[in-house]
Amino acid sequence: MKDINEDQRDERELHSSAFLANVISWETSRKLRSSTMENLASIRSYFGADAYNLLEELVKITSSEIEQSNAEKMFMRQFVLLGMENRVPPCLSPKDIKLWLLNRSNFQQQYQHMQTRVDAKVFSILSMAWTLARCLHLNKMQREVKEELKEENRLSSLLGRKVTLEGLDTYVTLVWPKAQRDTDAFLGHLFNEVQTILDTTQVTVVERLLLHPQYHRATEPLVDTIVGSSLDILLGELEPPANEKSIAATLAQRSDSASKQIGRMLWNALASIPCLRQHITQDVLVCICFAVARKMIQSFFQKFMSCSSNFNLMDVDESLLNARDRVVSAIVQMVFMTNQ
Repeated sequence: MKDINEDQRDERELHSSAFLANVISWETSRKLRSSTMENLASIRSYFGADAYNLLEELVKITSSEIEQSNAEKMFMRQFVLLGMENRVPPCLSPKDIKLWLLNRSNFQQQYQHMQTRVDAKVFSILSMAWTLARCLHLNKMQREVKEELKEENRLSSLLGRKVTLEGLDTYVTLVWPKAQRDTDAFLGHLFNEVQTILDTTQVTVVERLLLHPQYHRATEPLVDTIVGSSLDILLGELEPPANEKSIAATLAQRSDSASKQIGRMLWNALASIPCLRQHITQDVLVCICFAVARKMIQSFFQKFMSCSSNFNLMDVDESLLNARDRVVSAIVQMVFMTNQ
């Protein structure tokens, strides 16, 4: 609740800043702020058809551009990290960096050509709506940075080394194809075990011929799900007090949880094959599925941990290279302006 209230206060301060002063009347501004955050269509009555179409276009383009660019997020990330290192003067807060970023992009300059298409009042309302979209984006970005840094701190404690989400994502991208191949191999072992059991039953030649394509259709879609679920359980947050322990101390608990989940996936897949339902009892099918799942998880977890210890980019941070110097420069400028 504290973070939400802080974001709301920051948003109100941004809205009341000199950047937005005297754009439209206070009553119109209040209604526009409220309705824009709820639904763009709810403020349609403020505009003519052409002006509303322009507003829709502007908000859509702005959202697309914001989603495609992470430059401002890297900027905010480095500001927060510098604050954690006690390198940000006490007179500055995230509100100041958001206002600084807000003023770096000026609607009047960027869309000056539109002034000839709409009257001055509508242009001012469009400016307010566009700026509000920017405010909401910056507040959302600040929350995301806080959440990501919190998760990185958890992962660092879990793995006993410095971890960034960017570095972990790079590592996962590298190990994912190998994990897929290993999963395919274990599914092959499971198929062989199923065939061995069927050799002791009255399975017909036709059923045996149909088994391989049926097995492939049932298990092939599971490969990515198995890898993803295993990774989620290995790196996921456990319930207290286990959530405060290292991954080595909780590996057995995580392996057991993952084995049960993957075992159920395999059993559900194999239980959908008519031949196996008819000739193999449920208890036997459950037993072999869970046995393969345990071996699969043990192998995956062992390889993940072993290779990760030698991966030198686990703490890579692109924002450190691309944004820190600019953030330091911006801090100097903000302090200078504050003292004027």
